[in-house]
Amino acid sequence: MKKPAEGDIPIMIVGDSISHGSSGDWTWRYFFWKHLKNQGLSIDLVGPKDTLDNARTAEVGDDDATYADPDFDRDHDAQWGRPYVQEKDVIEEKVAEYEPEYLLVLLGINDLFWYGVTPPQFAANLREFLANARRPAPGLKVLIGTVLETQKALDDPEFAALVAATNEVLRKVAAEEGVPVAETAADFRAPEHTWDGTHPNPNGELRIAAAFADRLAEAYGLGAPYPRPLPLLDAVDPSAKAPVDGPASEAS
Repeated sequence: MKKPAEGDIPIMIVGDSISHGSSGDWTWRYFFWKHLKNQGLSIDLVGPKDTLDNARTAEVGDDDATYADPDFDRDHDAQWGRPYVQEKDVIEEKVAEYEPEYLLVLLGINDLFWYGVTPPQFAANLREFLANARRPAPGLKVLIGTVLETQKALDDPEFAALVAATNEVLRKVAAEEGVPVAETAADFRAPEHTWDGTHPNPNGELRIAAAFADRLAEAYGLGAPYPRPLPLLDAVDPSAKAPVDGPASEAS
């Protein structure tokens, strides 16, 4: 059910665990929201969820509210494990219900890791996702992020090549569809910017937020680029993510 608006500009963040976050995270959603608020913008993050995933359990998708700082607009449409191949079939209904003016999308790693999606299949799924998202809102402003580097890609050259090829088709489809791309992967390095080889630590979250803020300002004139240089943030206390009933997932 829709909540009362917290601002005049509705933005829906669509993602997987990288945007969902887990116990103890700030999330990139937090840094993005804070940046736009600091610009004096009246924004309203919208979506069906407002929680993190509980990293203390082996269950995927169970709710957790233990944000590093919960004092922000936490609404979103991100879910641990989500791929384009599934989200394309439900995005139309969510856009119709939550009526975002802007749709910020960061998906893809699960399509490659868990679902075996090839670059041509990825391109077809992305086109279908965009068509479905726009059907209830032809004027929807969409911004898509690139698939991030993971430790698996560093360890497996074939997977790295798959990620690179997928990002190339993502840029190609986006250009054909008139959708700007946030180069979220450009400054993101798995050894430095994740806590487990896949999921962003605070410095990774900050880079994702900055990439979206930069492109949002450039492409749509909303807000300003993220201030540089980016600060160096402390890691999340490991106790926030322990104990876990099973090993952490490699993908998102």
